[in-house]
Amino acid sequence: MRRVLTLLAAVALTACVNQSRPETCDEPSATLELTLTAQALSPTDPAVCQNQEVTLVVHSEVDGTLHIHGYDEAVPATEVTDGEDLRLEFTATRTGQFPIELHADAAPQGVAVGLFTVHDR
Repeated sequence: MRRVLTLLAAVALTACVNQSRPETCDEPSATLELTLTAQALSPTDPAVCQNQEVTLVVHSEVDGTLHIHGYDEAVPATEVTDGEDLRLEFTATRTGQFPIELHADAAPQGVAVGLFTVHDR
């Protein structure tokens, strides 16, 4: 019974992930516009597909440092400035879900503001 429940959960999760795949998966690149505040990223769940050239345009409403856990080499921690746009460009080589964290100047401990998802093609 336990194996059946595990299998059903895996099938349901796969269906959910496939349903949320970006429509741009067949394109070689994806540009996403995001708005960053001290507490959130909008949209909170930016998503692309593996091997796409990604450009994240971050409209920041806060000073601090932004980084994507698991993509530290491709996208090093980068300073953001209130009122300015930041462009992050990289290739989405690793699939999975990666927390996006902000270390605001007013609160140096990190705050999870979003979840970056890279889908299989």
